[in-house]
Order: sequence, then structure tokens, then C-alpha cells
Amino acid sequence: MSYLPNSNVLYSLVRNISKIYRHDFGEIQNLHKSNKSITDFTDKIKKRIESIILEDLSDKYGKNGYKIIFINDHLKSDKIWASEIENCFIVNVLEGETNFMRAIPFFAITIAHKKNNIIQNSIICNPITDDIFIAERGIAATHNNIKMKVSEESASEKNILILEDFLISERIQNTTVIEYLRSSEDIRKFGCQSLEMCMIADGIINAYIGYDKNENVISAALLVLRESGGVKNIINSMEQNSKNYFIVSNQKIYDNLLYS
Repeated sequence: MSYLPNSNVLYSLVRNISKIYRHDFGEIQNLHKSNKSITDFTDKIKKRIESIILEDLSDKYGKNGYKIIFINDHLKSDKIWASEIENCFIVNVLEGETNFMRAIPFFAITIAHKKNNIIQNSIICNPITDDIFIAERGIAATHNNIKMKVSEESASEKNILILEDFLISERIQNTTVIEYLRSSEDIRKFGCQSLEMCMIADGIINAYIGYDKNENVISAALLVLRESGGVKNIINSMEQNSKNYFIVSNQKIYDNLLYS
């Protein structure tokens, strides 16, 4: 399958970075058997990857006024966007950092390309499993060159559901959603939001419920989801001063929650 030039640039970049992660993932496994600091080792890897990405994208796009914005799993999302940046690359060099540090092969590199304040294309890569998800606005989303489509399943008792935090089931104040959670027999959490959303886009998982946040932080995964026919909707709390949540799924599931 052919891709846009920008997607080809990002594809080559994450393929090169994946080689580094695969090597260092083996080192992480060895560190668990020693007294050396896994945190320091991980921080050094992230800085090295950030440097590679910054140099590569700045060299190719810096003359066009593009900024490179690095985010991470621990950053307060609302603090990043004090002023909107119309043309940029939004990069998380290690989403699912805790998984990486525990030698669990479920983490990702994510890059979203924003032009004129719209996400045009994105890429998400699990360097260990070599799963690569590419989305191009108005064209398609693919998983290892195969077009993706969300599941059409809507019956809650057959759904596989992911929660960002298992405490959501206790904190959420929306009675319809509570009933949906109670009727869902298979609820999971994998620890890497973008890859979890890609699983929904690929029809493997039916829905994901998480805390509402700035969309820039999950922009790469959202484009994959939307180009696969999925939707992101806000679940408003029934009580004042309670947190709002979001759900990504097919439209049928959300309509059932909204109108049941």
C-alpha cells in the first residue's frame, strides 16, 4: 500500500528507532537481575531517542517552521498547550513507560503530524512486536499495511472493554455507563493508551473508557481510530464537580449508552 510522503518519512524514522528499542529491551530484562537503576537507564534511552527524532524532523521540516513537541506519560497535558501551535510534530518516544521498565513488550512510539492546526497523519509503533499503525486524514488507517475497521458489535455482554483506570468503575457517576460496565464480562487494562485505542480501531477490542484530557496528547491514536470508523465521545457526569470521561468505540455502543 502506498502512503503520503510524510508518512513514509515517519515510517523510516520509527523503523530505525525500533532497532534501538529492541536492543535496549534485552538490556532491561538483564537489569531486572541486577542492582542497577532501571529508571536511569530508561531516561538515557528516552533522551537518546528524542535527540534522534529532533535532529531528523528538524532537518526535514525545520525550514518550514515546524516545531517538535515531546510529551510523555507523566506530563500534565493541559500545561503543554498554553499557546496553540499550528504546525508541529507531537511525539511520545515511550508511551507505556512502566511496561517497558518492567520488561513487558507493550509500549509504543507515537508521532502525530499537525498542519494548519489539523492532524494530517500519524504513526504508532510497538518496536518489540513490530506492529505499525499508520493513519492519513481522509484516506485510511492501516495495521502493517492492512486497512483497519472497528468492530460492529454493540451487545455489551459480548464486548471486551478497556478501562484507563479500574477505579473508573467506582468513580463514574453516569448510571447508564455503570450498567454497561456491569454487563461487560471482559474488562482489561494493558498500560499503553495509544496501542489500546489501535486495538479498538482494528476491531479486536470494543470500547475504551478513560479520563477526559487534551486531545493533542492522544492525537496520533485518535486519527487511527477515526480513519477506522471509530468515534470518541464525552461521557458527562450526572453530578456537579465530578470528572468527565471519554469513550472510544463504534457509534452503536455510544448510541446505546446515550439512548437506552
